Formats: sequence, structure tokens, C-alpha cells
Amino acid sequence: MKKRVVSASVLAIAVLTVAAGCGGKEGGEKGQQVKPEVNKDPITLQLAVQGTGAVVDQEFQAIVNEHLKKKYPHITINYNPESQGTTIDALLAAGTPPDIIITFNGNLASYRDKELVYDMTPQFQTNGGDLGRFEATYINDVKNASDKGELYGLPVNVNYHAMYYNKDIFDKFGVAYPTNGMNWNQLLDTARKLTRKEGGTQYRGLDPGSTIIWMSQPLSIAVIDPKTDKAIINTDKWRRVFELAKSIYDIPGNGYIAESPKDQFMKSKTLAILLDLNILNQLASAEKEGLNWDVAQYPSYPEQPNTYGNASVYVAVGTKPSKYKDDVAKVIDLMSSEEVQLALSQKGRLSPLRSEKVKDALGSENPALKNKDLPSIFKSKPVPYPVASIYRSKAESAAVTVFRQYLNGGMDVNTALKQTEEAVNKLVEAEKGKQ
Repeated sequence: MKKRVVSASVLAIAVLTVAAGCGGKEGGEKGQQVKPEVNKDPITLQLAVQGTGAVVDQEFQAIVNEHLKKKYPHITINYNPESQGTTIDALLAAGTPPDIIITFNGNLASYRDKELVYDMTPQFQTNGGDLGRFEATYINDVKNASDKGELYGLPVNVNYHAMYYNKDIFDKFGVAYPTNGMNWNQLLDTARKLTRKEGGTQYRGLDPGSTIIWMSQPLSIAVIDPKTDKAIINTDKWRRVFELAKSIYDIPGNGYIAESPKDQFMKSKTLAILLDLNILNQLASAEKEGLNWDVAQYPSYPEQPNTYGNASVYVAVGTKPSKYKDDVAKVIDLMSSEEVQLALSQKGRLSPLRSEKVKDALGSENPALKNKDLPSIFKSKPVPYPVASIYRSKAESAAVTVFRQYLNGGMDVNTALKQTEEAVNKLVEAEKGKQ
């Protein structure tokens, strides 16, 4: 679930819970007008992003800036896109480290190792921040980056997994729409009914979105052990995932094709069911081009009902070199406030807050989302984000490569798992040899 300059709208998803004390004394009681800080010297905070280009977009920036001007008019944010010269590494190399970084939680451990982040708990406490406003899972996912339970920042947006489906294809073949609470076997049966060739067009019933990777996550299994950096894929649970994924792609007419699953679903409209992350705004645009879609709950394993995989948590963190740590903490708290998160949710961005008001507002100001079954998204919860090896991404790529060979009939599942194990261990050995 894992790895995405950060969109302004996604950041804005974070909600300021004044009633819970997030806004401190300045926020006052719920319903009272927020008093801006005055008579402060103007400052400009540099904000960089990594892997969150779709989050910190113009929409996100506009929402954050609007609320920032009201409460902290002396603070201006300069948003640095993730491009040549403004990447985090480039800024550090130039001796101009950013004050704030928005990234996904999987990057935090590397920042810790570079001594770029620090425990912001004291700053959040000083500003009256209430961590109880967040879903506990998301705060824990941030804290997991530290072996001491330190808090390097606050969640401002989250990924989720959902089932998107093309209603026109279901109607064309007379198949009932997906229902919430489906398990993988039920979804597989539905996919078989929808995989057909009609009028010279091949329709695919189902694509899991990321082959074996997202399918494995609800079982809380990994390709590589973060403590030993050794492959741990030759197991019964991984065997089950390989076999289930193969059964999806082995449906006649449902195998790999050159067109990406997203394009099949949103452009050529030949894919009936796509399992993916939060792509609501992309789907809203595709609807203008004729896509008739809706959303349902992500499928579950019977022993793990109402559970999907890793929900990458997008986090705003303060950097250790910053000269404005108190102001940085105030800005991050604002980004994750209920007011900001509510505005982001209304645009279709999923918030890390527990607030039912924020959840109920999801997509309410986007006409293309008003009649969709968005509450289905909240019927499942993510597994805890794993403490991962630094070689996780490359190890998973190696696993996918061997899976495709297995899918093409080159070997049986036991051989595939054994070959994956060997490939991952050789990969890590080679990577360590470069250091």
C-alpha cells in the first residue's frame, strides 16, 4: 500500500479538532471565532515533499493557506515541488534543508537514520494538540518509525484500499453489482461471469491492482524480514497468495495485457472491477468521459474480515535543522485540524481523523462523488503498517518477477517460492556489497 510535489488537497484532509483542544487557547470553545496570532515577525517556512505529489497539490495548498492566513497570518509556506533542485536530497546537499516535509510513513525511518527528524511530542503538547483526534492505527503507524515511540510528525492524509466497478459492464452481462463484505472466493466467481469477449472486445472481470503485493498485505506477511534482511516468503500464507492471484489471472481472457489496469478501467472501459487505492478524484474526471462507476468494500480473507492492506499514512514532519520549530508544530497541527481536514474531506480526500463529521463529509462538495457508496470505504480497516526492511521495495519487485514466471507456467508454486527466496537473498547481498 504502500509508495506517492504532495497534493494540496490531500494534506488538507487533516482536521483541526478545536473541541478536543487541538487549537489550544487560541481556538476557544467550539463555534467561537479563532483569534489570529498578531504582532509576530513574518516568517516563511520551506515545505518539501517526497512521494506525495498527488497529495500536496494546488487544491491542498489552497485549503491550508486559507486557514493558515486566518490563524497564523505571520506565517507563509513556500511549497517546493519534488523536482530537480527541490528534492529533499538536493535541498540538503545545498545546505538549505526544509522546515517541513510531507511524505508517507514508510520514509520516516530513513529520515531518522539521517538525523533529519526529531520527537515533536513536546511541541504538540505545548500547542494543546490532542492525539486522540486521530485513528489510533494511523498514529501508531507514524510512531513505528521510531524504536522509542517518538512522534516525528502528524498524519494529514491516508491511503485506503477499495473495490471500484464499472456498472455498465455489469449491466451488459446481467451480473449483480458487488456487495460489501465479499470474500476473495465470492469475488472470483463474479469475475468469471464478467470476463467475456463481445463484439470483438475482450472484457476483463477483475484486476487486483498490484498483483500479489496488495493481496498479501491483509495477511500481515512480508517478503523480507526487517531485522535480518533475509527472505521470509517461502511460507504457507505466501503460497496461498500466489495460488489465489494465479486463479484470477488464469480466468480465460483475464490475463495480463499491455494496457495498464487503471487505463483499462478509466479509459478503454474494458475492466469490470479494479482493486486500487484512493483514486476518487481520478474517477470523477473519468466519469466526465463516460465511465459509469461505483465503489464497494475491499474483499476480505475469511479469517480476516473487514480488513485490507497497508494504508500508507501521509505525514507532515518537522525537521531538526529548522530554526522555527514552534511555528512548524503549529502549522502541522493546523494541517491535521478538524477544520482543514473537513475541507479536504469534502473534496474527496480521506482523513486520518476519527471524526464522524469529517468522514460523513467525504466527497460532499464534489458533484461526481455525491451518489457513490463512499461509506463502504470505512467498513474495512487497514492492518498496521509494517516495520520494513530498507530493501522492501526491491524485494517485492523480485517477488512479482518470479510470480509472473510462475503464472506463465514456468514452474510450480513451491519452486516459485523457493526461487523468490533465493532471488531476494542474492539481491540483498549485492546491495550490501555496494555500501
